Amino acid sequence: MQGTSANACAHFLMVPSEGKSTIMSIDVLAVDVGKALDSVDEWLNSYITQPHEQLGRPGAVCPFVAPARRVHAVETAVRLVGPVASLSLIKEVIRCGLDEFEQFDWRTSNPTLRSLLIVLPDLPPDAFVLLDEAHAQVKTESVERGLMIGQFHPDCDEPAARNPAFKVSRSPVPLVAVRAMAVHDILFLGERADWFAEYHRRFGERYRSRPHGIAPLLTTLYHKALTLHGPGGTPDDRRATG
Repeated sequence: MQGTSANACAHFLMVPSEGKSTIMSIDVLAVDVGKALDSVDEWLNSYITQPHEQLGRPGAVCPFVAPARRVHAVETAVRLVGPVASLSLIKEVIRCGLDEFEQFDWRTSNPTLRSLLIVLPDLPPDAFVLLDEAHAQVKTESVERGLMIGQFHPDCDEPAARNPAFKVSRSPVPLVAVRAMAVHDILFLGERADWFAEYHRRFGERYRSRPHGIAPLLTTLYHKALTLHGPGGTPDDRRATG
């Protein structure tokens, strides 16, 4: 899928809010958006940009968020899904977010720092499973567009890449993060041939021409996926695995 039609996204409005982009449904329900955004901001400050002993590596939970925020490259959107959330609606919200990410007038020229947080403050707890399912169903579409999506909510069971026992993607408010695919995403894209093909198309040359600038773990995972899924590229790729 190349994107969602303009009409499909037309029922969301862009409203400026203290330097952030706040997207509200026309059908606004009673929800404390300001409180939700404050909770997300506190979560970014106290968790996402901080180290965690269960992470399995040094550094912040997401090492890119702090530098991204310094250059105003993290945009926040709010979308209200209403009292009866459905899988199809949440999938549409994510797809509209992919479109918006690609069309946004970003304030930084560095694409690796750009992030869009789609906050869903009225998504009820019994619908968190729908957010998980929507993420799973839209992920391939996002990967095909060179984008990565991640779902976060209070009950999210997504494990940390280096410590499967640590549920790293828990947040006080349900949200979806959208960002550009990066070289470290081999951590998440090596298990399926179609995902790896998109990753390889974008970063395979970097492993061939500048392998010393890539972390050893990423190089190992890249070659493992290359062996598992077939060369998917040039003879140089096959020689690199030997």
